[in-house]
Amino acid sequence: MEILYFLIAIISTIIGSAAGIGGGVIIKPALDALSKYSLPTVNLLSSSTIFIMSIVTVFYQLKKKNKINSKNTIIVAIGSIIGGVIGQKIMTLLTYSRININIINNVQSVMLTIFLLIVFIYMKNKSNIKTYNINNITLIGLIGLFLGAISAFLGIGGGPMNVAAFTILFSMSANEAARNSIIVIFFSQGSKILSIALTTGFSNYKLEMLPIMLIGGILGGIIGYRLNKSVSEKNIVKVFNTVLIAIVILNVYNIFK
Repeated sequence: MEILYFLIAIISTIIGSAAGIGGGVIIKPALDALSKYSLPTVNLLSSSTIFIMSIVTVFYQLKKKNKINSKNTIIVAIGSIIGGVIGQKIMTLLTYSRININIINNVQSVMLTIFLLIVFIYMKNKSNIKTYNINNITLIGLIGLFLGAISAFLGIGGGPMNVAAFTILFSMSANEAARNSIIVIFFSQGSKILSIALTTGFSNYKLEMLPIMLIGGILGGIIGYRLNKSVSEKNIVKVFNTVLIAIVILNVYNIFK
């Protein structure tokens, strides 16, 4: 079983780091399909794995001085920190409410499926869609807050939404958007994990698979970063779109299983 969780972590984070989707959109539905852990534990395993991956990737980005849109990305990241805390608070309130946990899980799967389909349609038609270069600080911060809240609530890094937002709103290329997306994931997931540590703590979570998944996340971050630098823009988009469709299918399975 440990090997399976390691493979889920490393494959997800390789793809996530290379294409900027983080990996949580793969890890979360994959763990849901296994039905071994509760929803809060699945969310934390997913968030922790992509957080450690983002640390590795951001380290390499800083070391290599890769091109990032520092102003916009930092503002989005600050907004995502606040959003990450809000999203986790909502998740905690729902978890401890009288609402059936399976209903909450299905709502997450439906929301994720809808968001991914929207992103997929955009990526397939982005050459025909007008892009912008937003400079309003307040608006940029609100975008970050929304992305952080949604990703924290869904238990994912929010990478696909980040990449789409960066390409539409800031006119970035797919490769540049992927690199900037990982930075936002670092801040949003870090704030979510810190929020858990300072409120409920980790005693109610079953985390025996966390160490092996963190190892997978570290290796995935290293390999994925190198792929992002060596793979063409066209191939990054192909990987991105293929993964989106696979995740949508897996989410539909989780809804009706």
